[in-house]
Amino acid sequence: MEITNVMEYEKIAKEKLPKMVYDYYASGAEDQWTLQENRNAFSRILFRPRIIIDVGEIDVSTRVLGFKISMPIMVAPTAMQKMAHPDGKFF
Repeated sequence: MEITNVMEYEKIAKEKLPKMVYDYYASGAEDQWTLQENRNAFSRILFRPRIIIDVGEIDVSTRVLGFKISMPIMVAPTAMQKMAHPDGKFF
């Protein structure tokens, strides 16, 4: 299966993980308001396709807090990864 978006990762996780583990990762705190707001915010981000543009040399690097990163993708700290994989951490 070729994964093309985050929702497809979520579908695969639901199929592969035990229900309790999936529910933990898929949920938010208390009333899950922040989780829903984050999903709403990301759904408003659109990519504008560029047609007939030279893509021979593309630089997607950017600066975050004064540090140059190779591409604008970051992962926030998460806990309890060991529930999904033996190499993960509990804290």
